[in-house]
Amino acid sequence: MTIEILGVDIVILAAYLFPVIFLMAFIGHEGKKYLIYLVWGFLASIPVIIFYLLVTETFSVQYTELTVSPLLEELFKALPIIIPAIIGIKNSNRDLLVYAMAAGIGFSLLESAWFLDLNTLTGTPDNVLTVLGESFSTTLMHGCTCGIIGYGIVLIRNFDRKALPILLFGFYTLAVTTHAIYNLLWESENLLAIVIDFTFPLVLFFFLLTCYQVDIPSIFKRENEV
Repeated sequence: MTIEILGVDIVILAAYLFPVIFLMAFIGHEGKKYLIYLVWGFLASIPVIIFYLLVTETFSVQYTELTVSPLLEELFKALPIIIPAIIGIKNSNRDLLVYAMAAGIGFSLLESAWFLDLNTLTGTPDNVLTVLGESFSTTLMHGCTCGIIGYGIVLIRNFDRKALPILLFGFYTLAVTTHAIYNLLWESENLLAIVIDFTFPLVLFFFLLTCYQVDIPSIFKRENEV
C-alpha cells in the first residue's frame, strides 16, 4: 500500500467519521436511541441505491437526482419518525430532531461511499478539504431535510389529527424540494452554486435547531388572543 493510497483511505475514513462526530457533539451524552435511527438510515439507503441504479438505466442521472432520488430518499429516511407520529407515539422536540438528524446522517454514509469517485482522490490538501467539505455538506443536508419532516410532526401536535396527512405531506414536499434544489445546484458546477451548497445545510441546521426549541404555534396563539 503506497502512501498515496493510504492517504486516500484516511480521507475516506474522515469523510465517514466527520458527520458522525458532529452528530455526537450535538447529542452529547443523551439519547442513545439515536444509534437505532443511524443504523436505520444506513440500511434504508440500500433499496434506494438499488432503485436508483435501475432508474438510471432508463432515465438520465440528472433527471433521477432531481426527481426520483429526493422523493424516495426523503420517504425512506423519515419512515421511523413518520410511523410513530401516525400511530400516536410522541417524542420530545429535541429527541425528534436528534432522531431525524441521525436517520438522515446514517442514510448519507452509505450513499456517499457508493457515489464517491475514488479516481478523483489524490491525497493533496485541497483535494482532502474538498472531499471532507462535500461529505459534511451532503450529510448535513440529508439530516436537515429529514429534520424538516420532523418539525412538521412537531407542529402537527397543535392541530386536529385529521389534518395530519395533509400537513405531513406538505412538510415532506418541502423536504423533497429542498433536496432537489441542493442536487440541482451541485450539478450546475457553478462556483456560486457550490458555495451555497456548502453553506446552506449549516444555516438550515441552526434554523431548524431554533425552530425546534421555540414554541412557534404558542407565540401565534398569544398574538391572536391579544
